Amino acid sequence: MTKTDKNAFPFRNEPLIDFTSKEEREKLSRAFFDLRKELPLRFCPVVAGMEKLSGREVVSYNPAFLKESISIVSYANLVDAEEAVASAHTYSAAWKKEKPENRASVLRKAASLLRQKRYRLFALISLEVGKGIKDIDAEIAEAIDFCEFYAVEAEILFRTRERNLPGEENMYGYIPRGVTAVISPWNFPLAILCGMTVAPLVAGNTVIMKPAEQSSAVAFELYNILIQAGVPKQALHFLPGRGEEVGEFLVTHPLIHTVNFTGSRKVGLGMIERASVPKYKFVKRVLAEMGGKNAMIIDEDADLDEAVSGALHSSFGFQGQKCSALSRLIVLDSCYDSFKSRFADALSSWKCGSPEDFSCKIGPVIDSDSRSRLESVASLFASHVYYRHSIPEETKKNGHYVDPIIFEEKDPKSPLGQDEFFGPYVTLFRVKTFEEGIRLANGTDYALTGGVYSRNPENILFAKENFEVGNLYINRGITGAVVDRQPFGGYKLSGVGSKAGGPDYLKQFLEPISVTENTMRRGFVPE
Repeated sequence: MTKTDKNAFPFRNEPLIDFTSKEEREKLSRAFFDLRKELPLRFCPVVAGMEKLSGREVVSYNPAFLKESISIVSYANLVDAEEAVASAHTYSAAWKKEKPENRASVLRKAASLLRQKRYRLFALISLEVGKGIKDIDAEIAEAIDFCEFYAVEAEILFRTRERNLPGEENMYGYIPRGVTAVISPWNFPLAILCGMTVAPLVAGNTVIMKPAEQSSAVAFELYNILIQAGVPKQALHFLPGRGEEVGEFLVTHPLIHTVNFTGSRKVGLGMIERASVPKYKFVKRVLAEMGGKNAMIIDEDADLDEAVSGALHSSFGFQGQKCSALSRLIVLDSCYDSFKSRFADALSSWKCGSPEDFSCKIGPVIDSDSRSRLESVASLFASHVYYRHSIPEETKKNGHYVDPIIFEEKDPKSPLGQDEFFGPYVTLFRVKTFEEGIRLANGTDYALTGGVYSRNPENILFAKENFEVGNLYINRGITGAVVDRQPFGGYKLSGVGSKAGGPDYLKQFLEPISVTENTMRRGFVPE
């Protein structure tokens, strides 16, 4: 791997907020107070700048406090979706011809607006999806980073590459693919949707946003920010609705050139299959980030204090509702008992409750379906529970809370070693050697994130060369990838497509074009 000059690229990551400051905490408190005066928020699909009220209305509730309604959203229907595709397709020619630097300027304005609305976004994300303040801080910074980073990348990418000879000019460049459907998840309702949307936009594609049902309010806030920043109303359309209806329609529509999806493996693979039928006049491209069954290996030379802390935040941060979250802890026999005891003790110290409370580190899961599914898993594998961090019943009555659990398992082929649960569950595996740990870690269909805690140079080198993951972290937690520093994405069945926040991401929304002209004199054109 070749190292490059860290100062060569004109981009700097957005700093996080220092919430030890009383002033910052007061700003945050006011934001929650002000937003609550507006609840429930009401909104609907927007096609070419026009609001559409034809769909059914759905009410969403605060997952931490179910008595509080957050929004009432009118869902898009297929007529709305067809109109959005037609408008996006018609406007593609104009947006394609917009100067790249102008499109980049729109993204920089969006980044500025995200900074201005930062505290409102804190409150909205917390109330809609139950995410903790520190996680939200990182998410908002990531959304800003996506705008700034892709703006720089676009300006670089659209510089024509020339390889000229005497009598011959050769130019290489890119053109936009066409209409892009963005189908995003609820767990990073701002950052992931923002990155998935602004990348195709700055590359010259028109976009249709289909956010997750659970996070439509945050998505609507982002939509308005992008329009306010200067994205033409015909270039960006907002279609909240059911994935099985609106999402399916967009995936199979003959005028959609690119589908940009983040979500479950089952849904992603289904999209790839349906998009490959030979009925289009082009090859439809599906970019799909589809999750992981992520492992961390801890050897006998690890700093156990650091390992416990890194594993704890990687497993239970945002209740494990991250595709990058740690779900398999592979510990060498010589330190297994010591580590698992300390790991359970550390988890027992984590307070559960409202995400608005800085002292609470365990909040709710997203909805009743998720809670029921996770409770079924806990019941099925009750005999494998090593430690359950019991949440008070009074807290559970308020929202969708699930007890964090540490399991133990001997069989790596069991569901505890293979299935992505997307919740506050992690499973311990004991191995005799580091090499066995790597084999166990690689023994899934996924290859997203992974980690190693070790002070043994040979083990670290072996992991770098043999750990099958898209993002490998050594002696730190395995969540929290930062734009440009750790471009994010996996392979195998974790996904297909280039890494988000990386140097190749924009190219997925472009077609490369080569033009050669013979400039030797061949006579005169008659007047």
